Amino acid sequence: MNTIGIVVDLYKSLIARLKNGTIPIELRPSSLVGTVQDDPFDYWVGDQIKRALPNIEVHHAGKLTTPDIVLRDRASNTIIGLEVKKLIQKPTGADSRGMTIDYNSSLPCGKALIKIGENTVEIPCFYLFALLSPDSNSMVTSIIMDGDFLNYDFDLHKEAKYSNKSEYHHGPYGEGSVRHRKMYTYPNPLNYKLSFFHLRHILIVKKHDLSEIKHDLSFTDLIIRDDKYNNSFHYFVIDNRSKLKLPIEKLPVRKDVFKSCKQRKPKKRAASMPKLDL
Repeated sequence: MNTIGIVVDLYKSLIARLKNGTIPIELRPSSLVGTVQDDPFDYWVGDQIKRALPNIEVHHAGKLTTPDIVLRDRASNTIIGLEVKKLIQKPTGADSRGMTIDYNSSLPCGKALIKIGENTVEIPCFYLFALLSPDSNSMVTSIIMDGDFLNYDFDLHKEAKYSNKSEYHHGPYGEGSVRHRKMYTYPNPLNYKLSFFHLRHILIVKKHDLSEIKHDLSFTDLIIRDDKYNNSFHYFVIDNRSKLKLPIEKLPVRKDVFKSCKQRKPKKRAASMPKLDL
């Protein structure tokens, strides 16, 4: 099985669980998963992949490691990464983040590095964004996308992975240390203000992957991502709940879907401290 085939089958398996517009989930208690950093939702996703694709090996990367899940089909020697990003919906229906979401020390990318034995290899990486209901019993939004949709610069991704460092002999006694760890914020597709994404269950793939996709899928939109170097990258949105059956060449075109992120301005930071009245 090839890369896009695995991703499409994962999408179909999630869509098959839809009930009244949401995807029911059953999370194991954290105490049965592992450390506090191990996310029960990641393990639920892994279990769904095992059920839908029994011939695919599912490897959980462990705490604070990107990508969260590595999938391997030994028959075809296909290996892909799946990074899982989840948010809990507020009672108001909004997401808990806003226009951006954190990527701790590792910015998103359509490629990732893993070890196979002692060898370091590059693998394609996809992202699953999930907005869970306030009780965490269902996904109200799910988006599977090629990581390149958010960032295609693999050199930048690698630079980020190795840019953290620690400084020792810190402080007047030389007994402290300080950890220089970068925090990246990139677009949050789960932002409830993005009506195009909110409360949908979709798959976003590159246009040139279409030749590898069986056309039993419903394409609803073409998204054009224009970078700052005047390059244009075309992605198709697949929504198998849609009854829209337009030819690909007649799909509506969307651009600048994360415009608000580009409009951010630097803010002057002030030190926080207690304040007493006179």
